[in-house]
Amino acid sequence: MTRNLMFNTCRESGDHGAFNSWDRLPYVTDVRKAGTPSTIPAFNEASFNFIVANYAADGGCLDNDDGSSYYDIHHNFCVFGGHKSDFDGNAKLAHHNLYVQPKVYGPSCINELQALPPEGYAEGFYNNTCVLASANESYIQVADSACPGSIAAGLLLGNNTVYVPGGQARVNCGHGTYSEYDAGAFIGEGLDNGTVVSGDMPSSATLIEWARTLLSM
Repeated sequence: MTRNLMFNTCRESGDHGAFNSWDRLPYVTDVRKAGTPSTIPAFNEASFNFIVANYAADGGCLDNDDGSSYYDIHHNFCVFGGHKSDFDGNAKLAHHNLYVQPKVYGPSCINELQALPPEGYAEGFYNNTCVLASANESYIQVADSACPGSIAAGLLLGNNTVYVPGGQARVNCGHGTYSEYDAGAFIGEGLDNGTVVSGDMPSSATLIEWARTLLSM
């Protein structure tokens, strides 16, 4: 899925993103590696799309729903939608995307609504730019009760840039909440190397220029 403009896509449901995927039925193919039958598919690629998660598209920009696995999501400009990863999937890699005022069931750059997968099947969120609308909104939400310990194996993080008024963002982890102060400690613990949280908010003109560059317009 590449080079699309998507908006007004979720007018009959309040539990979808602008794009919604499901993956519950395995198939044996050699698509991933010719001549080697496997239930592991090739990666689904979503790239260079301009996606507006408006109307009731509350499930993120690309809503990777129940069981969705093996998605390479990159170089997309997402307005109002963050990255969502839902139940029992793995290996959804979001990188080099621009998220502006993102929401995934509330303000959030990324929302993992599941126990994180084991080592070797990690989800990924790295090299992204996320612009939050208000102070103390969420950079990360992870439902896994073993978080933050599970992040090292189950969620690859790093080199993200998060813009938030006042430089105050949260990391919601399991049943606990990291405050802005603790978010700095979270990044410093080596779980999210290279990520920066900044209060130096970009202008609308700057965001438009970033989007044009990202989409090669």
